[in-house]
Amino acid sequence: MELISVIIPVYNSEKYIEETILSVCKQTYENLELLVIDDGSTDNSATIIKNLSIKDSRIFYHYQDNAGVSIARNKGINLANGEYLFFLDSDDVWLTDNISVKV
Repeated sequence: MELISVIIPVYNSEKYIEETILSVCKQTYENLELLVIDDGSTDNSATIIKNLSIKDSRIFYHYQDNAGVSIARNKGINLANGEYLFFLDSDDVWLTDNISVKV
């Protein structure tokens, strides 16, 4: 089973980010890493993400000064270790079999 890298760029997404991350963590395909790239958020996004990463070792938080969503995605690509890359916006959620169906 190949490692899947999921990349989520985040900017001031405290209202949605927990639900988004949990939708990835609940995937039926479990061999994944979740790279959350904080693009200079000024709200509580970082705290929410860090608290979730304590509970699930597949979640990795990375901060960068605000540079835009494309730069954040590219940073995620550079940090990824997976065979395949999946991208998710910080205000979206996945059905639990999203990765399994696509793999």
